[in-house]
Amino acid sequence: MKNSIKSKIGAVVLSVMMMFGMIAGDISFVNAENENIILNADKTELKVNEKTKISADLKLSDDVENISYIWNSSDEAIVSVSGETNSADVEAKATGKARITVTVNYRAKNADSEKQISKGIDINVTEAENTVPQNVVTAKKESEVEKTDDNLDPVTAEYIRKNLDTKYTSDKMMRLDQVLVVKNTLVEASGISENETIDSFFLREDAGDLFITTIPALVALYNFDENSNYYVGLANTMINDKSAEVKDQIFAINNNNAELVNDKCHYDPETGLVYISKDLFGKIAGNVQVQFLQAVSQSVSKLSSKVAYSTTDDSTVREGNSSVDGFDFETNLKTEKNLDKSELTVSVNGLPTSNFNYDSDNGIITIPQSSTAVQSVNVDVEKKSAISKLADKFLNIIDVDAFSMQEMGCAGTVDVPDGVGIGWSGQVPLYKAYASSWKNATLPAYGLTTGEADLMNTIYYGGQLDYNKLYYQNTAMYLGVWLEGGVDTNTGIWHQGFWNWTAQNVTGATQLDNWLRLQCTHLSNPDTAPGVEWADEMINVRVLDKSGDEIVIGFLTKRVNSQSGAGIAKFKIKPKKGNLSITKVNGNPSLTDGNDCYSLAGAEYQLKDGSGNVVATLTTDVNGNAYAGDIIAGNYTLVETKASPGFELNTESTQVTITAGQTATLNGIGCLVEQPANDPVAIQIKKIDADNGDSNAQGNASLEGAQFTINYYNKLYEKPEELPEQPTRSWVVETKAMKFSDGSINYISGLGETYKVSGDDFYYIDGFITLPIGTVTIQETKAPEGYLLDGATLVDSTGNNSDIDNNIYLTQIKQDLNGQPAKVVAGNFPIVKDEVKKHHIEIEKIAQDHDENKTPLNGAEFTIKLKSEVDELGWDNAKTYDVVTTANIDGKDGQAITKDLPFGTYIARETVTPAGYVQADDFEFTIDKDISETSKVQHFTVTDVETHIRLYKYDIETNEPLANTEYLIFNETTNQEVGRYKTNDEGIIDLYKLAGGNSYYAQEITARNGYEINDTKFYFDIDSNGFVKISDKNSEENKKVFTINDKGDMTISLFNKLKWFKLNVVKKNDVDKLLAGAEFTLYKDADCTDEVMNGITDDKGNLLFEKVEVGTYWIKETKAPAGYRKLLEPIKVEFKCIDGKHVYVVNDVVIDESNSDENYSMSLENDWYVGNMTVINERGAKLPATGSKGTVLLVGAGAVLCLVGLNQKRKNNKNKGEE
Repeated sequence: MKNSIKSKIGAVVLSVMMMFGMIAGDISFVNAENENIILNADKTELKVNEKTKISADLKLSDDVENISYIWNSSDEAIVSVSGETNSADVEAKATGKARITVTVNYRAKNADSEKQISKGIDINVTEAENTVPQNVVTAKKESEVEKTDDNLDPVTAEYIRKNLDTKYTSDKMMRLDQVLVVKNTLVEASGISENETIDSFFLREDAGDLFITTIPALVALYNFDENSNYYVGLANTMINDKSAEVKDQIFAINNNNAELVNDKCHYDPETGLVYISKDLFGKIAGNVQVQFLQAVSQSVSKLSSKVAYSTTDDSTVREGNSSVDGFDFETNLKTEKNLDKSELTVSVNGLPTSNFNYDSDNGIITIPQSSTAVQSVNVDVEKKSAISKLADKFLNIIDVDAFSMQEMGCAGTVDVPDGVGIGWSGQVPLYKAYASSWKNATLPAYGLTTGEADLMNTIYYGGQLDYNKLYYQNTAMYLGVWLEGGVDTNTGIWHQGFWNWTAQNVTGATQLDNWLRLQCTHLSNPDTAPGVEWADEMINVRVLDKSGDEIVIGFLTKRVNSQSGAGIAKFKIKPKKGNLSITKVNGNPSLTDGNDCYSLAGAEYQLKDGSGNVVATLTTDVNGNAYAGDIIAGNYTLVETKASPGFELNTESTQVTITAGQTATLNGIGCLVEQPANDPVAIQIKKIDADNGDSNAQGNASLEGAQFTINYYNKLYEKPEELPEQPTRSWVVETKAMKFSDGSINYISGLGETYKVSGDDFYYIDGFITLPIGTVTIQETKAPEGYLLDGATLVDSTGNNSDIDNNIYLTQIKQDLNGQPAKVVAGNFPIVKDEVKKHHIEIEKIAQDHDENKTPLNGAEFTIKLKSEVDELGWDNAKTYDVVTTANIDGKDGQAITKDLPFGTYIARETVTPAGYVQADDFEFTIDKDISETSKVQHFTVTDVETHIRLYKYDIETNEPLANTEYLIFNETTNQEVGRYKTNDEGIIDLYKLAGGNSYYAQEITARNGYEINDTKFYFDIDSNGFVKISDKNSEENKKVFTINDKGDMTISLFNKLKWFKLNVVKKNDVDKLLAGAEFTLYKDADCTDEVMNGITDDKGNLLFEKVEVGTYWIKETKAPAGYRKLLEPIKVEFKCIDGKHVYVVNDVVIDESNSDENYSMSLENDWYVGNMTVINERGAKLPATGSKGTVLLVGAGAVLCLVGLNQKRKNNKNKGEE
């Protein structure tokens, strides 16, 4: 019963899991069936008519003895089973399902009583389309043998020709002329000597133990030469079997005296061929027989023989071979499908036969003969009918057919002793045996017919044999045994019959008596006494097959007349009777003590046979006892059909063996153990949110951790006011999260160690928590985090709250119907709904300009999301709890109020920012109190600042800011000019409140004087949140000028390099008279060959060189004013940046604030850098240069030189005069 308890508990556990969406594949249950037996089946899924084997592997201690096995099928009509050892044969009979059970009886050494264990396995049978028999022989290999008209079996004929011994006959022709009767006497090879003969074997004392049976066969004999004295045939039908060896052979005339003719017959053990003298036959077909002593090394249950198979059509011969079960008594071969049987000529051992079946759907030919009697089969497929071919070719041949066990009738009913199974052998005393001739057939047996009329009927009329004649042996068989007991007329002593034989169930006998005909065997028996009856002799018996209620037995007599007799017959097994006593027990008394709802009386049991028929019904008394008598001995199944009050119906089946003359006793095992009705797994509580009605908690609230008090009372109560003050047991449990394969989560609690917080011990059955019949109450005593205990509601699994009283869930555990499990009246799955804590917040939006002036700001949108979800899923994938926009509320701008938000910590994000402003930072807030708990509302002030873009212009060489540089700001998104702006004295342009969601660029349109315009466009973006970004339209080098100071604040630092300067030349004389008409030329080289520009001083003595590129030059006076001499040497002029300053250099002397005078200076005029130079000319003087302080020195030096020269001249003249 323990199995059924676990199965029932497992089923309820599964239903609970399915209630919460669990996948059954995630749950596993332990099979508690007896682990001392392991059943191994080759297959558990069979097709109709398919067979398999089952073995039982025992795990018992070494001191176990007297082990016996009893195999049983719950439905023999679907699946039959047979076996007496640890293995059994199983055959599928019809579609359906049956349980095969093995019951093992054993006794430990020195134990007082025998023990019994059992185990079963289910076999499922399905319909087979065009069911193909097992062990089907096929012919696939194309043979080199050619088809001829000389024989019916070209492959065997070719074999005979190749191995023909020409000392007996030459090979001039090949014609089928005669039939040889072959008797294969099968004996166990392990018990005989190497030189064993037929004579020595049958004279052994243990011959009956080694003898298996004798199988008759017929083989073709061929005439190869009209002048030869011998027929030739392949006689050894088992020559291809490695497990069989011919130890001896005897040739004899096929009559009741069986005169030996060994001198006129020859056997070649290497080839299996026989050579039979033609004169032994006369005009009688099959007049000669040969007996082979075949030593086989296989067991009876596994004995098989190899069959050679060939097929022929108009042009091709194919061949193949396979081993076939010897005692299936049928050989199956595969040929073409969808033929007509009349198109087939089937020969066995070279002889035509009409005794075969053909299934056109699968192409299977079934020959009803044992494979030990079949050496070769040929199937010829031709359009010409088999009748015509036989008539044309074999008019002089008498056909002899064998028939199968399926066709064999029943020889009566016997009482099979215990322990007798397939392969069993022993000696049995019989009242009498007989050797004489019969005029009529008696009990049916397996053998051969030799009626000539049958052969001619086969040849001329297409093989329409009268199969009724195959139920008996013909009058050529003279041996027999008397199966019924009787009184010896001489001694008056009663003699036992064969296993209490009766004529009941006899079929296939035209005249009923008690004789079973046998075939002649031991052909060389030297005893030639006349045929007489002999009484009270021992005969040898071997069981060849046993299935269901039928048994096939082989017989062997020591001798009758001149020969021993052997035969095979089928019997029905006589049923035996015994009694059955059962005792039902309570599987868990601790649950039922003191409870009048439980009783052992009134349980009903049925005893069923293998076909499912009820043979006895038993009803228990108050002590659980019941009895049934006069039951046919055998294997049965006991099942409970009605449980006693308070108990569950045990669905197990218990195997029981009824032994004749004994009372089988079953006490508290299998289906005789009843479990008290209870509610396994008991109560499961599901926690849900009252608002959404499911297991999804709102916000950061959790449905995990809710606590419930469960009280159990061991009686049935209807209302809470009827409950006693103290429960029988009490527990505090809490909800836990249960995650399912689809990702969903439920929050459940119940009676289990997982959920238990405190309380008494649980009730257990087989390790599972349960509740016996009684009353249960459930009440929530602690709300989970974020939920309110007040206002919690409780309903059953259908949503009904009729069982709720003052928020207490009351239910009863009852058994509605007899034999059914107990269950909670209002359902095992109450649902508790809690309300989550909720509150709202206020948001105030302020705009702050660049002067820090603040004003309320409408139109700002805020989105509220749960922080934990944002952290886990990201902002975009997180759920939105609310969206609000600031507006005028109650006459106040910039206000927004959220809806009531569930318990949790949230992030508020400005998702729509008013144009020209920068999105404010996110802010977090927590809802931890319900509006019913506090009226205080959280208030948050959020400030937006203006977007800010700063352009800064500076000199790249001096880093000084550049004022008066004009820039164009253009909105690419709207394709509109925003404005034109000039840098101030600090080189700065500040742009505020540029609209977000646009792309812009800044472009220099007017450069400061002396500087070249950089008209590169510098791109930047401002998104909808007011965040500034460097556009990817900029080159990587240009991106370097951008600096993002804050999310809405950016600086663009732009520079220019000084490109030009002005050079101002003033021409005057030594008395400060401004001189016009002086021409000055500016050169790039010191040699004054690379002219840049020139000019002439005006009336005011001024000459202005405008827009001179920064660099080094030489200025030279190329034409002096009238009355003046031009300067002879050029003046070097430079304009460059030194130490971060723009400087003016004359003749390598830096002119700056600390080094300038009235002749040389640098000035900044209208943002232009101007180098000033004053050039002074003396009247009439030849000056190398003009305008500098060195001019006076130069003039003085010139005067001195002149005076020196004049003086020298005077000296020279004086000297000349003296000369």
